[in-house]
Amino acid sequence: MLILRRVVRLVFVFFVVTFVTFVLLDLTPGDPAETFAGLNATPEVVEQIRVDLGLDGSLFERYVHWLGNAVRLDFGDSVVTRGFSSFDLIRDTLPKTLELMILAELIAIGIAVPLAIASARRPGGIIDNLSSSSAFGLLALPSFVLGIYMSYVFGVKLGWFPTIVDNLPGLNDDPIENLRQMLLPSVTLALNLVAVYLRLLRSDLIETLQEDYVMLAQARGLSERRVMWRHVLRPSSLNFTTAVGLNVAGLVGGAFIIEILFAINGMGSLVIRSVILEDFNVVAAVVAILTIAYVSLNFIVDLLYAWLDPRIRHGAR
Repeated sequence: MLILRRVVRLVFVFFVVTFVTFVLLDLTPGDPAETFAGLNATPEVVEQIRVDLGLDGSLFERYVHWLGNAVRLDFGDSVVTRGFSSFDLIRDTLPKTLELMILAELIAIGIAVPLAIASARRPGGIIDNLSSSSAFGLLALPSFVLGIYMSYVFGVKLGWFPTIVDNLPGLNDDPIENLRQMLLPSVTLALNLVAVYLRLLRSDLIETLQEDYVMLAQARGLSERRVMWRHVLRPSSLNFTTAVGLNVAGLVGGAFIIEILFAINGMGSLVIRSVILEDFNVVAAVVAILTIAYVSLNFIVDLLYAWLDPRIRHGAR
């Protein structure tokens, strides 16, 4: 029953987000039919194209028609890139955006968790002071500022990494070169996440270390490492898991900025280009796919809560 309620809630969120997006796109100046027809098209031709594109009905009728097609992954054709559907364009750009986000998340978790554990073991120590100071500094810097700085230092001055990633090879074709080109954008995107995860997990670990059952485990002579990994880290991960799930939306926005900064032909570039050229079918398709991804990930996070803390699962019954 609990899972069913969450599924219903997520479906409701999808309908609300896609409908609001549809309304906002409808209020945006410009006519996709005129864009598709070209500058020299007559009003009769534009009207016929509007009928062919299904733009002649009311807002609600067009939304219902679009939704019925979207269920079959048919988001309509691009009105700018002739001969390609919206799904074709997304399919070509989505892997690069996903790779950037996944790499950034793995880098952030891989840096933040060990630093948080080391800081919690010795609060006020050298590692704790250095990591806390660095976290405050990273939180104060927007990702595009970090990107410009890192691109200049590691790309222009040192020449270790490319500053323009416009010819990215596939992971299957050349994984080493692919990762070399994506490392700098991924690290840039990950640094702000490191600061958030580090501060959140560190405070929860310190609080959990003061619990009676942890002190009892220490009194039984269990090693510090075993106490940390078996008795402390799991119950301290609830807020951390929440942050990972909720940061997906911010991660998408940050990924779009990083893609523009490093000239990565991902979904960020596609969305900006589609908005400028009034290719609203593509914009609506991107929003729908991102909404599905976001609500699905939040559903997974809800399930992880029950695994991390059984009290949540039992209390919901």
